[in-house]
Amino acid sequence: MPGSDDLSHDNLMIDETSSSDTSIEDNDDGSADASNSLIGSADDLPWESPMADYVPDSPYSSYISFVSGKVITKWDDEYFSDYVTGKYKYACCDLSGDGVPELVILYQEGDKEKIITFSYDEEDGTIYESLKRGFNSECDYISNNGFVLLYEYEDTDGKITCGKTEDENYIQRIHVKLSRGFNDISDSAFLWERGAGSSEYEGPSEEIYNRVMEMAEDQVTLFDGDNPEDIIPYLEECEENFENSYEYFKLFKQQGNGLFYRNNSDIPDNEYKDAESAYEAFINDETCVRCEYVKEPFNSDFSYVYGDKYNMSSLFYPEYSQTMDSHLIDCGSDGSKELVVDITSTLSPETIDYLYVISFYEGHLYLRFAGQSSSRARIDIGDDGYIIYSGSSSVNRCGVDEAFLDNNIEFHYVYKSDEVSNEGLKDFFPEAYEISPAGDVMTIYIYDIDGKKYYVPYFFEEVTDEEDYSDFMNACIECGISFSSQEEVDALIEEKKAEYGF
Repeated sequence: MPGSDDLSHDNLMIDETSSSDTSIEDNDDGSADASNSLIGSADDLPWESPMADYVPDSPYSSYISFVSGKVITKWDDEYFSDYVTGKYKYACCDLSGDGVPELVILYQEGDKEKIITFSYDEEDGTIYESLKRGFNSECDYISNNGFVLLYEYEDTDGKITCGKTEDENYIQRIHVKLSRGFNDISDSAFLWERGAGSSEYEGPSEEIYNRVMEMAEDQVTLFDGDNPEDIIPYLEECEENFENSYEYFKLFKQQGNGLFYRNNSDIPDNEYKDAESAYEAFINDETCVRCEYVKEPFNSDFSYVYGDKYNMSSLFYPEYSQTMDSHLIDCGSDGSKELVVDITSTLSPETIDYLYVISFYEGHLYLRFAGQSSSRARIDIGDDGYIIYSGSSSVNRCGVDEAFLDNNIEFHYVYKSDEVSNEGLKDFFPEAYEISPAGDVMTIYIYDIDGKKYYVPYFFEEVTDEEDYSDFMNACIECGISFSSQEEVDALIEEKKAEYGF
């Protein structure tokens, strides 16, 4: 078993958590007796769930275009041949937890072995680099169960090397990575670390470690390639089998396979007659919520993996300075109520709010939305499921996004926006900025509505006459940017809201 020499029952430090009973806030409908509304334990496969018939778009035609040199990556603007030259190994497997496979490549960069994964963004049909790390084929693993297991050690000079070491003067780390980030910032599911001078590892429990190592043994089969076009027949075959493979993926996960937490089988997954009884049972830690298909968690580090199940005690830790509130909303104003759980943590230097929206369907609970607020970003959800997100990433950039959950509790954007000023404009309009810098009082609001960009300029106040355009604005026009008025954009936003009944 990989890693069995590194960790033992004696030197693994285990994190323990405890549960806490809470009660749902009073609501207009009154509180139901959950025990009288309990039908029984879940044994329904496949799930009769809100997204049971959903099949995401296949990524393979986009992967074929990418390796053929017809499209470039989002953000990096690179062709496949810019990333990989010479011989390589390849495969497609889900490393993000949603059942949509990533394109995985192992290759040499100088004298170092590297792993790079490319993911498909269904929203805009683009390809992006989702993980890039050093790799050591002698000890690292790419698991069919949806993760990459990576070993690295750090010597006394701070140099990091991919692989294992027995030298206890060095820091040894074991990473479990998912390809849900961008560039080299991937999603770290678990980390075990043995500090310098120590024989003990700190990290998640022995149970999780053993489970991860067991799943790591089921490794992805990699194929050899010399040229980019060598992958195309493989991708074409994957394209033909995509829908069947996705249905297999769902049933595999629903049966509790390929999940990090084997104790899923120990979490009660009861069936209830009505929503209020199920919600109260969840708040009281008597049943769980299932992870089905949701869009990427909204401004959240929630580790979503299809098929996972969470009870209240796995989300809420009162001993770690957390508080919990809950209330009901009516997404889409159709009369069916959804449960909002808001967990506030003060454990870190700043307060973090974790927001979850849960729906009841055919006797069970499903997680439909996850969001997160902090000192620089806030998310609010209204009684009708309307969502407003506001935040800032720097003194020169902030933004507001508006979205909503419809009566099927599906997430939709109304618009996304950035307010960019001064030197921040250089990142958005590099060619225009090179012609003429923006100055200290220039602000441009950038709206994204249905994938189309709209630019509204402000120079102390909104600029509506071309004769008042600054040199930077004229440089933008020279580079192909056209400006809109705030009135025009506001009308489009109101039209979009009305389209969905808001």
